[in-house]
Amino acid sequence: MQLYQYSDLSGQFSLEYCHGLSMFGALSDESLTFLLTHGDIYKLAGNDRIYSLGDSSDMFFVILSGQARFYHPKTDSDDQVPLKAYLPGEQLGFVGMIGLQARHGNAVMQKEGFVLEISSALFHELCDIYPEDFKIFMINVTREMSREIAQLDSMCGNMQST
Repeated sequence: MQLYQYSDLSGQFSLEYCHGLSMFGALSDESLTFLLTHGDIYKLAGNDRIYSLGDSSDMFFVILSGQARFYHPKTDSDDQVPLKAYLPGEQLGFVGMIGLQARHGNAVMQKEGFVLEISSALFHELCDIYPEDFKIFMINVTREMSREIAQLDSMCGNMQST
């Protein structure tokens, strides 16, 4: 995991590119630049751990490129169940942060890429400095969480009862 500054990556992740990502759709250039310059951007290789079961949830991540996967541990073994793949523009870990809960599983980068870490402090600053954009950001997060719930509902509905 290697930390980068947005100024070093602005050619690769232009505002136009970032506006095309679902988490940042309809945000103003100013608020998006604020998130990109004040958040931490990490480059991760395949199989790098983003977070682990039990970790503190004082931040969440937006996938800028690459692909990540969330795994939930099985209660009766050391195995893990892959629950969701995360693609560019999707968030990972917001539920734990907003719920003030420790991480419920492991998030691993599957394909090399970049993630933007948004700490709870930065999330709060966005609300204070850009309240109108914060509303849009919350709609984007909520929309994505709704899609995740629908996907999990479908997975549960397809499970065979024992």
